[in-house]
Amino acid sequence: MKKLLIAIFVLSIGLSVVADCGKCEKYNAMDLGIWFGLPESMEEQNVRGLRIGFPVSGGHGYVSGLELALFCAGTEDIRGLQLSLVALADKVSGAQISLVNMCDGRIKGSQFGVVNYAGKSGWQFGLMNSGNNAKFQLGLINMNENGLWPFMLFVNFGRDSFKSSETIRTEGK
Repeated sequence: MKKLLIAIFVLSIGLSVVADCGKCEKYNAMDLGIWFGLPESMEEQNVRGLRIGFPVSGGHGYVSGLELALFCAGTEDIRGLQLSLVALADKVSGAQISLVNMCDGRIKGSQFGVVNYAGKSGWQFGLMNSGNNAKFQLGLINMNENGLWPFMLFVNFGRDSFKSSETIRTEGK
C-alpha cells in the first residue's frame, strides 16, 4: 500500500503538465489533493484527466475526466465521473457515484448512491432521491419538486420527461 501511494504521488508530479500558450486555458493532466484547498494550487486549478484525493479533493475549477477520492470529492464543475464516499459539486455533466451525492446546480447525467440530491434535472438511482424536476428517479423515497409528483415511492418522473425536446424549447420561449 505504501509503495502504491508513493507511485501515485510521483506519477501525479510527473504528469502535472500545464498547457500555457497565451490564449489557451491552463490545466493539469493530473492533480493530487490532501484536503480542501491543500495543496493551495488545487483550489483554482482545472484538470483534464485525473484528480485524486487522499483523503479529500476539491476546488473551484473543473475536472474533465475522473475525480477519485477516499472520503470526499468536492470539485465544483465535473465533466466526467466523480467517485468517492461523498461527492459534492455545483454542476455535473456525467455521473456521480458514491454513498451521498450532492449537486447544487444542474446535473446533465446520473447520480448513483444511497442519498442523491440534484438542484435541477438529472437521473437518480438510490434509496432516497431529491431533486427539482429530476428526469427520472428510482429509489425507495423520491422527492421531486416541480416534477410530475412532488413525492413518490419507488419511481418518479420529471414534468418534462415525456415531452420532446422541441416542445420543451418552444414552451421555454
